[in-house]
Amino acid sequence: MKNWIEQTLSAQIEDLKALVRIPSVSRGTPAEPGKPFGKVVYEALQAALQIARRLGLKAWDVDGYCGVVEYGEGEEVLGILAHLDVVPEGEGWSVPPYSATERNGRIIGRGTLDDKSPALSAIYALAAIKDLGFAMKRRVRVILGCDEEIGSLGVEHYLKVEGQPTLAFTPDAEYPVVNSEMGILQSTYEKRYASALRIDCGTAANVIPGVIRAQLPIKAVPVAAPEGYTVTYDGNRITVEGRGGHASMPEFAKNALQALLGILVQQPLPEEDLQTVSALHALWAYDMHGESLGIDVTDESGRITYQPDVIRFDENGVRFIADCRHPFTAKAEDLLKTWDAAYAKAGFVRTGETIKPGHFIPADSELVSTLMNVYNELNGSDAKPLSMGGGTYAREMENAVAFGTVREGEESLCHVPDESISIEDIRFNTNVMAEAIRRLATV
Repeated sequence: MKNWIEQTLSAQIEDLKALVRIPSVSRGTPAEPGKPFGKVVYEALQAALQIARRLGLKAWDVDGYCGVVEYGEGEEVLGILAHLDVVPEGEGWSVPPYSATERNGRIIGRGTLDDKSPALSAIYALAAIKDLGFAMKRRVRVILGCDEEIGSLGVEHYLKVEGQPTLAFTPDAEYPVVNSEMGILQSTYEKRYASALRIDCGTAANVIPGVIRAQLPIKAVPVAAPEGYTVTYDGNRITVEGRGGHASMPEFAKNALQALLGILVQQPLPEEDLQTVSALHALWAYDMHGESLGIDVTDESGRITYQPDVIRFDENGVRFIADCRHPFTAKAEDLLKTWDAAYAKAGFVRTGETIKPGHFIPADSELVSTLMNVYNELNGSDAKPLSMGGGTYAREMENAVAFGTVREGEESLCHVPDESISIEDIRFNTNVMAEAIRRLATV
Protein backbone atom coordinates (compact mmCIF):
# COMPACT_ATOMS: atom_id res chain seq x y z
CA MET A 1 0.00 0.00 0.00
CA LYS A 2 2.85 2.33 0.80
CA ASN A 3 4.07 2.33 -2.81
CA TRP A 4 0.57 2.96 -4.19
CA ILE A 5 0.07 5.89 -1.81
CA GLU A 6 3.47 7.36 -2.68
CA GLN A 7 2.77 7.10 -6.42
CA THR A 8 -0.56 8.95 -6.06
CA LEU A 9 0.54 11.52 -3.47
CA SER A 10 1.07 14.36 -5.93
CA ALA A 11 -2.43 13.84 -7.35
CA GLN A 12 -3.85 13.82 -3.83
CA ILE A 13 -2.13 17.13 -3.04
CA GLU A 14 -3.53 18.74 -6.19
CA ASP A 15 -7.01 17.44 -5.30
CA LEU A 16 -6.63 18.96 -1.83
CA LYS A 17 -5.66 22.32 -3.28
CA ALA A 18 -8.72 22.26 -5.54
CA LEU A 19 -11.02 21.46 -2.60
CA VAL A 20 -9.50 24.14 -0.38
CA ARG A 21 -10.10 26.74 -3.10
CA ILE A 22 -13.84 26.16 -2.65
CA PRO A 23 -14.85 28.43 0.30
CA SER A 24 -17.32 25.94 1.75
CA VAL A 25 -18.42 27.87 4.85
CA SER A 26 -21.62 26.33 6.20
CA ARG A 27 -22.46 28.98 8.80
CA GLY A 28 -24.90 31.60 7.57
CA THR A 29 -25.14 30.16 4.06
CA PRO A 30 -28.72 30.14 2.72
CA ALA A 31 -30.21 26.80 1.73
CA GLU A 32 -31.31 26.11 -1.84
CA PRO A 33 -33.45 23.30 -3.28
CA GLY A 34 -31.40 20.10 -3.06
CA LYS A 35 -28.59 22.04 -1.38
CA PRO A 36 -29.58 22.25 2.31
CA PHE A 37 -26.27 23.83 3.36
CA GLY A 38 -25.94 26.19 0.45
CA LYS A 39 -24.47 26.33 -3.02
CA VAL A 40 -20.77 26.47 -2.16
CA VAL A 41 -20.82 23.61 0.34
CA TYR A 42 -22.70 21.55 -2.26
CA GLU A 43 -20.01 22.42 -4.79
CA ALA A 44 -17.34 21.07 -2.44
CA LEU A 45 -19.36 17.89 -1.92
CA GLN A 46 -19.73 17.27 -5.65
CA ALA A 47 -16.02 17.95 -6.21
CA ALA A 48 -15.07 15.35 -3.60
CA LEU A 49 -17.48 12.79 -5.03
CA GLN A 50 -16.04 13.35 -8.49
CA ILE A 51 -12.53 12.69 -7.16
CA ALA A 52 -13.77 9.39 -5.71
CA ARG A 53 -15.39 8.39 -9.01
CA ARG A 54 -12.16 9.19 -10.87
CA LEU A 55 -10.41 6.77 -8.51
CA GLY A 56 -12.88 4.04 -9.43
CA LEU A 57 -15.05 4.16 -6.30
CA LYS A 58 -18.84 4.29 -6.10
CA ALA A 59 -19.93 7.73 -4.95
CA TRP A 60 -23.25 9.52 -4.51
CA ASP A 61 -24.85 12.26 -2.45
CA VAL A 62 -27.69 11.64 -0.01
CA ASP A 63 -30.25 14.33 -0.84
CA GLY A 64 -27.53 16.97 -0.70
CA TYR A 65 -27.08 16.46 3.06
CA CYS A 66 -23.91 14.41 2.78
CA GLY A 67 -21.95 12.20 0.40
CA VAL A 68 -21.05 8.51 0.39
CA VAL A 69 -17.99 6.87 -1.15
CA GLU A 70 -18.22 3.08 -1.04
CA TYR A 71 -16.19 -0.04 -1.79
CA GLY A 72 -16.40 -3.64 -0.65
CA GLU A 73 -18.87 -6.36 0.22
CA GLY A 74 -20.60 -7.67 3.31
CA GLU A 75 -23.56 -6.92 5.53
CA GLU A 76 -21.43 -5.07 8.06
CA VAL A 77 -20.18 -1.55 7.35
CA LEU A 78 -17.05 0.30 8.41
CA GLY A 79 -17.79 4.01 8.31
CA ILE A 80 -15.19 6.77 7.99
CA LEU A 81 -16.77 10.14 8.72
CA ALA A 82 -15.20 13.37 7.51
CA HIS A 83 -16.62 16.78 6.64
CA LEU A 84 -16.17 19.28 3.84
CA ASP A 85 -17.59 22.44 5.42
CA VAL A 86 -15.28 24.91 7.14
CA VAL A 87 -15.50 27.68 9.72
CA PRO A 88 -15.32 31.30 8.48
CA GLU A 89 -11.79 32.34 7.57
CA GLY A 90 -11.44 35.09 10.21
CA GLU A 91 -8.52 37.53 10.21
CA GLY A 92 -4.75 37.40 10.55
CA TRP A 93 -3.77 35.29 7.52
CA SER A 94 -0.39 35.70 5.83
CA VAL A 95 -1.84 34.36 2.57
CA PRO A 96 -5.37 34.42 1.10
CA PRO A 97 -7.28 31.83 3.17
CA TYR A 98 -8.61 29.90 0.15
CA SER A 99 -5.47 30.10 -1.98
CA ALA A 100 -4.17 26.63 -0.98
CA THR A 101 -0.67 28.06 -0.87
CA GLU A 102 2.19 25.55 -0.70
CA ARG A 103 5.03 26.81 1.49
CA ASN A 104 7.85 25.06 3.34
CA GLY A 105 6.34 21.63 2.80
CA ARG A 106 2.86 22.63 3.98
CA ILE A 107 -0.45 23.40 2.30
CA ILE A 108 -1.99 26.54 3.85
CA GLY A 109 -5.69 27.31 3.66
CA ARG A 110 -8.96 27.16 5.55
CA GLY A 111 -10.04 23.52 5.71
CA THR A 112 -6.66 21.95 4.97
CA LEU A 113 -6.53 20.28 8.38
CA ASP A 114 -10.20 20.51 9.35
CA ASP A 115 -11.26 18.41 7.52
CA LYS A 116 -10.62 18.33 3.77
CA SER A 117 -7.20 16.68 3.78
CA PRO A 118 -8.33 13.89 6.15
CA ALA A 119 -11.41 13.37 3.95
CA LEU A 120 -9.20 12.95 0.90
CA SER A 121 -6.81 10.66 2.80
CA ALA A 122 -9.79 8.41 3.56
CA ILE A 123 -10.87 8.38 -0.11
CA TYR A 124 -7.36 7.68 -1.37
CA ALA A 125 -6.83 5.00 1.29
CA LEU A 126 -10.01 3.23 0.16
CA ALA A 127 -8.90 3.49 -3.46
CA ALA A 128 -5.61 1.82 -2.50
CA ILE A 129 -7.51 -1.09 -0.93
CA LYS A 130 -9.58 -1.46 -4.13
CA ASP A 131 -6.68 -1.23 -6.58
CA LEU A 132 -4.56 -3.71 -4.60
CA GLY A 133 -7.35 -6.27 -4.68
CA PHE A 134 -7.92 -7.03 -1.02
CA ALA A 135 -10.79 -9.41 -0.28
CA MET A 136 -13.41 -7.65 1.81
CA LYS A 137 -15.38 -8.84 4.84
CA ARG A 138 -17.05 -5.46 5.44
CA ARG A 139 -18.20 -2.72 3.14
CA VAL A 140 -16.39 0.56 3.69
CA ARG A 141 -18.16 3.88 3.40
CA VAL A 142 -16.47 7.25 3.56
CA ILE A 143 -19.31 9.51 4.71
CA LEU A 144 -18.76 13.15 3.79
CA GLY A 145 -20.67 15.59 5.99
CA CYS A 146 -21.49 19.16 5.02
CA ASP A 147 -22.44 20.89 8.29
CA GLU A 148 -20.13 19.61 11.01
CA GLU A 149 -19.08 23.11 11.98
CA ILE A 150 -22.66 24.16 12.77
CA GLY A 151 -24.22 20.84 13.81
CA SER A 152 -24.76 17.35 12.45
CA LEU A 153 -27.97 17.50 10.43
CA GLY A 154 -26.23 15.88 7.46
CA VAL A 155 -25.15 12.84 9.44
CA GLU A 156 -28.53 12.68 11.17
CA HIS A 157 -30.14 12.55 7.73
CA TYR A 158 -27.70 9.83 6.65
CA LEU A 159 -28.59 7.71 9.69
CA LYS A 160 -32.30 8.04 8.95
CA VAL A 161 -31.79 6.95 5.35
CA GLU A 162 -28.96 4.42 5.64
CA GLY A 163 -28.82 3.39 9.31
CA GLN A 164 -25.90 2.99 11.69
CA PRO A 165 -22.56 1.61 10.48
CA THR A 166 -21.28 -1.41 12.40
CA LEU A 167 -18.27 0.57 13.54
CA ALA A 168 -16.78 3.88 12.49
CA PHE A 169 -14.04 6.41 12.98
CA THR A 170 -13.65 10.07 12.12
CA PRO A 171 -10.25 11.60 11.21
CA ASP A 172 -11.18 14.94 12.74
CA ALA A 173 -9.29 15.21 16.01
CA GLU A 174 -6.04 13.80 17.38
CA TYR A 175 -3.96 10.64 17.34
CA PRO A 176 -3.78 8.03 18.65
CA VAL A 177 -7.51 7.39 19.32
CA VAL A 178 -10.00 9.63 21.09
CA ASN A 179 -12.44 7.20 22.70
CA SER A 180 -13.87 9.73 25.17
CA GLU A 181 -15.37 13.10 24.21
CA MET A 182 -16.56 15.50 26.89
CA GLY A 183 -19.96 17.16 26.81
CA ILE A 184 -20.42 20.37 24.85
CA LEU A 185 -22.61 23.16 26.22
CA GLN A 186 -22.98 26.47 24.39
CA SER A 187 -25.14 29.17 25.96
CA THR A 188 -26.44 32.58 24.90
CA TYR A 189 -27.16 35.46 27.28
CA GLU A 190 -28.59 38.93 26.68
CA LYS A 191 -28.91 42.20 28.57
CA ARG A 192 -31.26 44.80 27.14
CA TYR A 193 -30.34 48.49 27.45
CA ALA A 194 -29.22 51.34 25.22
CA SER A 195 -25.49 50.69 25.09
CA ALA A 196 -23.17 53.41 23.81
CA LEU A 197 -20.53 50.80 22.89
CA ARG A 198 -20.30 49.21 19.45
CA ILE A 199 -18.64 45.80 19.35
CA ASP A 200 -19.25 43.01 16.85
CA CYS A 201 -16.91 40.12 17.57
CA GLY A 202 -16.78 36.43 16.84
CA THR A 203 -17.44 34.13 13.89
CA ALA A 204 -18.76 31.01 15.66
CA ALA A 205 -19.38 29.68 19.15
CA ASN A 206 -16.54 27.17 18.81
CA VAL A 207 -13.93 29.66 17.54
CA ILE A 208 -11.90 31.76 19.98
CA PRO A 209 -11.61 35.27 18.52
CA GLY A 210 -8.08 36.41 17.75
CA VAL A 211 -9.05 40.00 16.87
CA ILE A 212 -11.71 42.30 18.31
CA ARG A 213 -12.59 45.96 17.68
CA ALA A 214 -14.59 48.35 19.83
CA GLN A 215 -15.98 51.80 19.13
CA LEU A 216 -16.39 53.95 22.25
CA PRO A 217 -18.63 57.00 22.74
CA ILE A 218 -15.56 58.94 23.89
CA LYS A 219 -11.90 59.08 22.95
CA ALA A 220 -10.14 55.94 24.15
CA VAL A 221 -7.54 56.25 26.89
CA PRO A 222 -4.40 54.23 26.04
CA VAL A 223 -3.52 51.71 28.75
CA ALA A 224 -0.88 48.99 28.97
CA ALA A 225 -1.56 46.00 26.74
CA PRO A 226 -2.14 42.71 28.56
CA GLU A 227 0.73 40.26 28.19
CA GLY A 228 0.58 38.37 24.90
CA TYR A 229 -1.71 40.88 23.17
CA THR A 230 -1.27 43.84 20.82
CA VAL A 231 -3.52 46.87 21.32
CA THR A 232 -3.89 49.85 19.00
CA TYR A 233 -5.85 53.07 19.58
CA ASP A 234 -7.35 55.32 16.92
CA GLY A 235 -9.46 58.10 18.41
CA ASN A 236 -12.51 56.38 19.88
CA ARG A 237 -11.58 52.96 18.46
CA ILE A 238 -9.67 50.15 20.12
CA THR A 239 -8.32 47.07 18.34
CA VAL A 240 -7.03 44.08 20.29
CA GLU A 241 -5.09 41.29 18.63
CA GLY A 242 -4.47 38.00 20.37
CA ARG A 243 -4.47 34.54 18.81
CA GLY A 244 -7.52 32.69 17.57
CA GLY A 245 -8.10 29.01 18.11
CA HIS A 246 -10.52 26.19 18.74
CA ALA A 247 -12.75 26.68 21.77
CA SER A 248 -11.86 23.23 23.12
CA MET A 249 -8.14 24.13 23.24
CA PRO A 250 -7.88 27.58 24.84
CA GLU A 251 -4.33 26.86 25.99
CA PHE A 252 -3.21 27.39 22.39
CA ALA A 253 -5.05 30.70 21.97
CA LYS A 254 -5.18 34.24 23.31
CA ASN A 255 -8.82 35.30 23.55
CA ALA A 256 -9.00 38.88 22.29
CA LEU A 257 -12.49 39.32 23.77
CA GLN A 258 -11.24 38.73 27.31
CA ALA A 259 -8.37 41.16 26.79
CA LEU A 260 -10.66 43.88 25.43
CA LEU A 261 -12.82 43.73 28.56
CA GLY A 262 -9.69 44.18 30.66
CA ILE A 263 -9.01 47.38 28.73
CA LEU A 264 -12.59 48.66 28.71
CA VAL A 265 -12.86 48.56 32.50
CA GLN A 266 -10.15 51.25 32.51
CA GLN A 267 -12.08 53.57 30.15
CA PRO A 268 -14.38 56.47 31.23
CA LEU A 269 -17.48 54.76 29.83
CA PRO A 270 -21.13 55.64 30.58
CA GLU A 271 -22.22 54.12 33.88
CA GLU A 272 -24.23 51.14 32.62
CA ASP A 273 -21.65 50.19 30.02
CA LEU A 274 -18.90 50.37 32.61
CA GLN A 275 -20.94 48.24 35.03
CA THR A 276 -21.59 45.68 32.31
CA VAL A 277 -18.02 45.28 31.07
CA SER A 278 -16.77 45.25 34.67
CA ALA A 279 -19.17 42.45 35.57
CA LEU A 280 -18.20 40.36 32.55
CA HIS A 281 -14.49 40.96 33.15
CA ALA A 282 -14.90 39.84 36.75
CA LEU A 283 -16.67 36.64 35.64
CA TRP A 284 -14.29 35.79 32.80
CA ALA A 285 -10.94 37.47 33.57
CA TYR A 286 -8.35 35.65 31.44
CA ASP A 287 -9.61 32.24 32.56
CA MET A 288 -9.63 29.11 30.43
CA HIS A 289 -11.50 26.82 32.81
CA GLY A 290 -14.25 28.94 34.29
CA GLU A 291 -12.28 29.60 37.46
CA SER A 292 -13.95 32.94 38.21
CA LEU A 293 -17.37 31.41 37.58
CA GLY A 294 -16.62 28.67 40.11
CA ILE A 295 -17.05 25.80 37.64
CA ASP A 296 -13.47 24.52 37.31
CA VAL A 297 -13.63 20.73 37.62
CA THR A 298 -11.53 17.81 36.41
CA ASP A 299 -12.17 14.08 36.23
CA GLU A 300 -10.82 11.12 34.22
CA SER A 301 -12.44 12.48 31.06
CA GLY A 302 -10.59 15.80 31.33
CA ARG A 303 -10.71 19.35 32.67
CA ILE A 304 -13.55 21.72 31.90
CA THR A 305 -12.96 24.61 29.49
CA TYR A 306 -15.04 27.78 29.22
CA GLN A 307 -14.60 30.47 26.57
CA PRO A 308 -16.72 33.51 25.60
CA ASP A 309 -16.37 33.53 21.81
CA VAL A 310 -19.06 35.81 20.36
CA ILE A 311 -20.24 39.19 21.68
CA ARG A 312 -22.30 42.09 20.32
CA PHE A 313 -22.79 45.55 21.88
CA ASP A 314 -25.28 47.86 20.14
CA GLU A 315 -28.18 50.20 20.82
CA ASN A 316 -30.28 47.26 22.04
CA GLY A 317 -27.77 46.05 24.63
CA VAL A 318 -25.39 43.09 24.85
CA ARG A 319 -25.56 39.52 23.59
CA PHE A 320 -22.82 36.91 24.04
CA ILE A 321 -22.28 33.22 23.35
CA ALA A 322 -19.93 31.10 25.44
CA ASP A 323 -18.61 27.61 24.76
CA CYS A 324 -18.05 25.02 27.51
CA ARG A 325 -16.50 21.54 27.20
CA HIS A 326 -17.30 19.69 30.39
CA PRO A 327 -16.21 16.36 31.88
CA PHE A 328 -18.75 13.64 32.58
CA THR A 329 -19.10 14.49 36.27
CA ALA A 330 -20.22 18.06 35.45
CA LYS A 331 -23.88 18.02 34.41
CA ALA A 332 -25.23 20.49 31.86
CA GLU A 333 -28.28 21.39 33.95
CA ASP A 334 -26.10 22.20 36.98
CA LEU A 335 -23.75 24.36 34.92
CA LEU A 336 -26.66 26.31 33.44
CA LYS A 337 -28.09 26.99 36.90
CA THR A 338 -24.70 28.28 38.07
CA TRP A 339 -24.32 30.55 35.05
CA ASP A 340 -27.90 31.81 35.24
CA ALA A 341 -27.36 32.90 38.84
CA ALA A 342 -23.99 34.53 38.14
CA TYR A 343 -25.11 36.45 35.05
CA ALA A 344 -28.44 37.48 36.57
CA LYS A 345 -26.52 39.61 39.06
CA ALA A 346 -25.20 41.60 36.09
CA GLY A 347 -28.64 41.90 34.47
CA PHE A 348 -28.30 39.09 31.91
CA VAL A 349 -30.87 36.41 31.07
CA ARG A 350 -30.28 33.19 29.17
CA THR A 351 -31.96 33.14 25.75
CA GLY A 352 -30.66 29.87 24.33
CA GLU A 353 -28.42 26.87 24.76
CA THR A 354 -27.10 23.90 22.79
CA ILE A 355 -26.40 20.68 24.68
CA LYS A 356 -24.41 17.73 23.33
CA PRO A 357 -23.82 14.83 25.74
CA GLY A 358 -20.42 13.18 26.12
CA HIS A 359 -19.39 10.00 24.27
CA PHE A 360 -17.32 6.96 25.30
CA ILE A 361 -16.20 3.68 23.66
CA PRO A 362 -14.23 1.13 25.78
CA ALA A 363 -10.50 0.79 25.12
CA ASP A 364 -10.72 -3.01 24.79
CA SER A 365 -13.31 -2.90 21.97
CA GLU A 366 -12.36 -4.20 18.51
CA LEU A 367 -12.53 -0.68 17.14
CA VAL A 368 -10.33 1.08 19.68
CA SER A 369 -7.79 -1.71 20.13
CA THR A 370 -7.31 -2.16 16.37
CA LEU A 371 -6.87 1.55 15.68
CA MET A 372 -4.49 1.90 18.61
CA ASN A 373 -2.34 -0.93 17.23
CA VAL A 374 -2.31 0.59 13.74
CA TYR A 375 -1.19 3.99 14.97
CA ASN A 376 1.43 2.74 17.42
CA GLU A 377 2.98 0.39 14.86
CA LEU A 378 3.17 2.97 12.07
CA ASN A 379 4.27 5.76 14.39
CA GLY A 380 6.70 3.69 16.46
CA SER A 381 5.02 4.71 19.70
CA ASP A 382 3.27 3.27 22.74
CA ALA A 383 0.41 5.75 23.08
CA LYS A 384 -2.82 5.28 25.02
CA PRO A 385 -6.39 6.33 24.14
CA LEU A 386 -7.30 9.96 24.78
CA SER A 387 -10.17 12.02 26.12
CA MET A 388 -10.80 15.48 24.70
CA GLY A 389 -13.13 18.43 24.76
CA GLY A 390 -13.55 18.67 21.01
CA GLY A 391 -16.75 17.42 19.46
CA THR A 392 -16.70 15.15 16.41
CA TYR A 393 -19.10 13.08 14.34
CA ALA A 394 -18.19 10.11 16.56
CA ARG A 395 -20.74 11.17 19.16
CA GLU A 396 -23.50 10.84 16.54
CA MET A 397 -22.75 7.11 16.18
CA GLU A 398 -23.31 4.11 18.43
CA ASN A 399 -19.83 2.63 17.88
CA ALA A 400 -17.42 5.31 16.69
CA VAL A 401 -14.28 7.14 17.80
CA ALA A 402 -12.07 9.96 16.56
CA PHE A 403 -8.84 8.72 14.96
CA GLY A 404 -6.29 11.41 14.02
CA THR A 405 -5.11 13.48 12.42
CA VAL A 406 -3.01 15.71 14.74
CA ARG A 407 -0.15 13.71 16.20
CA GLU A 408 0.66 13.59 19.90
CA GLY A 409 2.42 16.67 21.20
CA GLU A 410 1.71 18.74 18.09
CA GLU A 411 -0.32 21.93 18.21
CA SER A 412 -3.60 21.79 16.33
CA LEU A 413 -3.91 24.47 13.66
CA CYS A 414 -7.61 24.08 12.97
CA HIS A 415 -9.83 27.19 13.29
CA VAL A 416 -6.78 29.49 13.33
CA PRO A 417 -5.26 31.87 10.78
CA ASP A 418 -2.83 30.08 8.44
CA GLU A 419 -4.46 26.73 9.09
CA SER A 420 -2.24 24.18 7.36
CA ILE A 421 -1.14 20.58 7.02
CA SER A 422 2.26 19.22 6.06
CA ILE A 423 2.75 17.00 3.04
CA GLU A 424 4.43 14.49 5.33
CA ASP A 425 1.30 14.36 7.49
CA ILE A 426 -0.85 13.82 4.40
CA ARG A 427 1.35 10.86 3.48
CA PHE A 428 1.24 9.49 7.04
CA ASN A 429 -2.53 9.91 7.42
CA THR A 430 -3.27 8.12 4.16
CA ASN A 431 -1.04 5.20 5.12
CA VAL A 432 -2.61 4.99 8.59
CA MET A 433 -6.16 5.01 7.21
CA ALA A 434 -5.35 2.42 4.55
CA GLU A 435 -3.92 0.10 7.19
CA ALA A 436 -6.92 0.70 9.45
CA ILE A 437 -9.28 -0.23 6.62
CA ARG A 438 -7.20 -3.33 5.86
CA ARG A 439 -7.39 -4.60 9.43
CA LEU A 440 -11.02 -3.70 10.08
CA ALA A 441 -12.62 -4.49 6.72
CA THR A 442 -10.58 -7.06 4.76
CA VAL A 443 -10.23 -10.83 5.14
